[in-house]
Amino acid sequence: MARSFVAVLILFAVVLAQAAEPLDAFPAEVDGKRRHVIQLPKVVDESRFMVELVPGKSAIADCNLRSFSAPLQRQVLPGWSYPYYVLSELKPTPGTQKVCAPGSESRRFISVRGEGLILPYNSSLPLVVYLPEGVQLKYRVWRADKNLSDARTH
Repeated sequence: MARSFVAVLILFAVVLAQAAEPLDAFPAEVDGKRRHVIQLPKVVDESRFMVELVPGKSAIADCNLRSFSAPLQRQVLPGWSYPYYVLSELKPTPGTQKVCAPGSESRRFISVRGEGLILPYNSSLPLVVYLPEGVQLKYRVWRADKNLSDARTH
């Protein structure tokens, strides 16, 4: 009886230790970029969900549309096989050339545009992204409808 109780306690301690390990396995910085973490809640059918990463910076801008470009690279933590993502330095993209009203400048969030920013939903591991200094990470969750529509044959 006492042995089985000890075995259960050891198993419980191992499970608790493993629960803390995934995030602890990631370094706080990679190549001078800071770690940002998203922990997604569990949902019933994760295949119906996607996560859109929206990195960017808050900056003063006028009425012209602006964005940044920066490649997002998927990497794997050696020895763990946990994926993580590294965003390169931001480069401004050409904006529109509209004439803006005087005083139209304001501080706003200017996002990064590009490929690879929509990822599969996975609540079992933290979503870890390394960003250059001064870059913020926002995200949104996309959900597919349960209902499928039939395509018409022509």
